[in-house]
Amino acid sequence: MTGELTVSTAPTLAQLFEAQARKYGGRTLLKSKQQKQWRGHSWSDLAAETARLRAGLINLGLKPGDRAAILAENGPHWVVFDQAVMGLGGVVIPLYTTSGAEEITQILNDSGTRLAAVSGDALLRKLLALKPNLPALETIVTLHTAADGITDTAGARLTPQNALLGHGEAPAIEGSREDLATFIYTSGTTGPPKGAMLTHGNLLANCESNMEALALGENDMTLSFLPVAHAFERTAGHYTVMAAGAVIAYAEGLAQIAQNLQEVEPTIVLTVPRLLEMIHSRIMRNVEMAPAFRRRLFSLAIAAGSAAATYRLQGQPVPAYLSAPMALFRRLVFARIRGIFGSRLRYLISGGAPLPVAINRLLAAAEVPIVEGYGLTEASPVVAVNLHGHTKIGTVGRPLKNITARTADDGELLIHGPNVMKGYYNRDAETREVIDSDGWLHTGDIVQIDREGYIRITDRKKEIIVLSGGKNISPANLETGLMADHYIAQACVIGDRRKHLAALIVPDFEHLAGELGRLGLTARPQETITHETIANDSRVRGFFQQRLRSFNRSHSDAEAITAFRLIPAPFTQDNGELTPTLKIRRRVVQQHYQKIIESMYE
Repeated sequence: MTGELTVSTAPTLAQLFEAQARKYGGRTLLKSKQQKQWRGHSWSDLAAETARLRAGLINLGLKPGDRAAILAENGPHWVVFDQAVMGLGGVVIPLYTTSGAEEITQILNDSGTRLAAVSGDALLRKLLALKPNLPALETIVTLHTAADGITDTAGARLTPQNALLGHGEAPAIEGSREDLATFIYTSGTTGPPKGAMLTHGNLLANCESNMEALALGENDMTLSFLPVAHAFERTAGHYTVMAAGAVIAYAEGLAQIAQNLQEVEPTIVLTVPRLLEMIHSRIMRNVEMAPAFRRRLFSLAIAAGSAAATYRLQGQPVPAYLSAPMALFRRLVFARIRGIFGSRLRYLISGGAPLPVAINRLLAAAEVPIVEGYGLTEASPVVAVNLHGHTKIGTVGRPLKNITARTADDGELLIHGPNVMKGYYNRDAETREVIDSDGWLHTGDIVQIDREGYIRITDRKKEIIVLSGGKNISPANLETGLMADHYIAQACVIGDRRKHLAALIVPDFEHLAGELGRLGLTARPQETITHETIANDSRVRGFFQQRLRSFNRSHSDAEAITAFRLIPAPFTQDNGELTPTLKIRRRVVQQHYQKIIESMYE
């Protein structure tokens, strides 16, 4: 195979990876932080380690078509194992480190996974505990040095990755774009996860579309902090970056993102709305605590920035009457907001869930290059994106190259293109439900497409609350509106087949702290007020009751939140209440809070 393969001509991702390694050699592909120092991992070193690991996996008996899972944090080890498996014709099954036992068991059994790679003793113990319920799992490869005390393998063969590197090197086999590359299991917000079968051609086609849309090149760098197991990060944040010859830096963790942004200064950052909501909340909290003249300055700056953004987002020059004040506000107000993301940012891309318009407008006013995109796992995953100079806030942009979009009679978004999955593994009936006989993927999202092709999502077809009176309500839209309140961190709206809507609300306790004294809720010396005490206090409840009254005024009677409860603990991935992209798993939340929910309807 020659070294001239490109994303449009490569038969498989593994063959493209090898071609890129020959082209770039000692140039850095990945960066990770170890002992407080950033370390570069070159193309040639990663390719050599991949080839050695692939030879070791073949020696273990892994064959083309076999399933191999990865249960690991982001890092170079993820990339090496992924490429090694795909290069021998295997199918990669990514697992979230935050997934619960039931979900991991379902995925591994449904896919028939024979081998799994694990990093860290905690995840290894987690998987070993599940082994009695995983009859097909034969081998566990540890991507780290396992603790000496781990001896009970429940019948699985435990093999350190280092022990697999002494069997020479095995290059990637000749493959086809029709070959399966991975099963990515949907997050299961409405039921058990289903394995979307994605081919090498699906993923390569999406990479090509992404590269053209973002004009991604060798001088770009991303900061990776979303899980690589997620389709958005894996395709857009890894494969696309690899295809462009750019660099991926791995964040140390969510708590270190702000510091890592300053250290590596990425040009592209993929994020989800929840993280931007937290940044927005902190900005607004600082503004509210500032002196009156600074609050006035901020208000004037946002007004001018918003006006300038209407021109900039459409690729038009900003008028002179706005340029002068913007030069002032850029230095006095916006520099601190833009500085959060470093000095080289070209694209801050939000995906995975709807981005609240208020957050989008604030970042756009501050000249943060924010764009909102849209995709789904079954589409490999990116479908549409707003681009610089072609942005409409409130929409998710226009379809990418080679992707066609239209609406069904009921307004459901249908898409067609080489990125559409092969189907759901072992689920022919579900596959026929979402991919029709003409190859159109039925997304489940209700949209409007304007004359210029911009897509505006208005509803989720399968996440509709039907009140007992027959009224259809979109809970996601209401939750987005509730969380626009700086005192509300999370919200889950419920009411299907009930007479009215209710909500479980997690307060933003950090923001709420400034109101407790005014409400008469103060701690004694050397005491702290717990979140549970705050959530159960009648004065705090009255405070939120007033805010909900204000919220309800702008909604119809059917959309009014009639009852609510304050929840002291946040919804998290660890307890299964959030997906990896921080969307609410409504079914799980309702199970966990069933008694509280019933009390609201008594």
